[in-house]
Amino acid sequence: MISRASLTGAVSSGIISSDQADKLVSYLTLQADNLGKIHATEKLHDPEEVRFTRGFHDIFISLGILIVFTGYCVGLWSPLSSNGLSTAAVAGVAAVIVWLLAEWFTKKKKLALPSIVLTGIFGVAMGLVGFGLATQGVSKSALDGTPLTVSSLFALASAVIFYWRFKVPITLTVIMAGVMGLIIGQISYLTNGQVNDYLSWVSLVSGMLTFAFAMYFDAKDVNRETLNTDKAFWLHLLAAPLIVHSILSDAYFENLTGLYALLSIAVVFVFGAVALVIDRRAMLVAALSYLGFALAYFLNSADFSASQLTATSLVLLGSFVLLLGSGWNVARRIVMRPLAGTALTTYLPPIRN
Repeated sequence: MISRASLTGAVSSGIISSDQADKLVSYLTLQADNLGKIHATEKLHDPEEVRFTRGFHDIFISLGILIVFTGYCVGLWSPLSSNGLSTAAVAGVAAVIVWLLAEWFTKKKKLALPSIVLTGIFGVAMGLVGFGLATQGVSKSALDGTPLTVSSLFALASAVIFYWRFKVPITLTVIMAGVMGLIIGQISYLTNGQVNDYLSWVSLVSGMLTFAFAMYFDAKDVNRETLNTDKAFWLHLLAAPLIVHSILSDAYFENLTGLYALLSIAVVFVFGAVALVIDRRAMLVAALSYLGFALAYFLNSADFSASQLTATSLVLLGSFVLLLGSGWNVARRIVMRPLAGTALTTYLPPIRN
C-alpha cells in the first residue's frame, strides 16, 4: 500500500489534489481489506491440509533416507548378524542412526516429510530391538505372545521418547499402534496363541480409543491452524480402518451375502455422515474398499466377465468419491443443519463456503 507520506508529497508537488489523495487512501484501504478476506478464505479452503512437504527438497531428502536404510538392511544386516551381532544389536544401531538424522532434519531443519519417514523407521527399528531380545536363544516351538508384547513395549516406549524430543505429529499414531500391539501380545500370551477370536474386539476398542484422541486434538483446533490438526489427521487415519475392519471383516472372510453387502453400504453411509460432521475425509477412506466389494457383489448377478465386473465396480466407486468430494461443503451443510445451535458445534470446524 502507498504510504501516507508519499501521497502528501504528491499533493505538495501538485501531481494530485488533496481530495484525490483521500479518495485513493480509502480505495487502497478497501482493497487491502478485501485481499485479507480472500487470503483468509484460501487458508481455510482445505480444512484437512496436512504438512507433508514444503517442496521437492523434502522429497529428495526423504528419498535419500529411504535409500540409506534400504542399503543398511539389504547390504549390512546379514553380514553383521553372521559376525555375531544379534538382531537387537543391528536394529539398535539403525535406531541410533535415525535419532542422529532426526536431530538434524527434524529438530534443526524442521522438514515434515523426512520427519515422518524417520519416525516410521525408528518405530520399526525399536520394535525389532524388542523382538530380537525376546527371541534370542528361544526355540521356535516355545514362542508365544511374549515377542509381540516386548516388541510393542519397546516401540511404544521409544515412540513416547521420540515424541517428547521431536514433536512429530505422526508419532502419536505409532504410540497407539504400540498400545494395540501390546494388548494383542498379552492376549496371545494368556490364551496360548489363540488370539484370532479376540482380534475384532481389540481392533474395535483400539479404534474407538484412537478416534477419541483424534477428536480431542480436533476440538483443540477447530479452525485447523496448528499442529493439533496434523496429530488428529494421523490418528483418524489409524482409527477408521480399525473400526471399519472390526465391524465388517468377518463378512468378507467368511460368508459375503446380500445382507452383508447391504450392511457394508449402511456402514459406509454412517461413516460418511460422521466424516461430514467432523470434516474429516480420512474417516471415509477406510470404508471405501468394503463399498467396492459390496458393489461388486450386487453387480455379480449381471452377466459380466471378471474384468468387466472389476472395471464397473471401480468406475462406480470412483464416481462416488468424485461426487462426494466435489460437493463436500454442500453435503456437510445439509448434515450439520440438525446440529445448528447445539453445544456440539463449538467443538466442530465451522461450515465453510
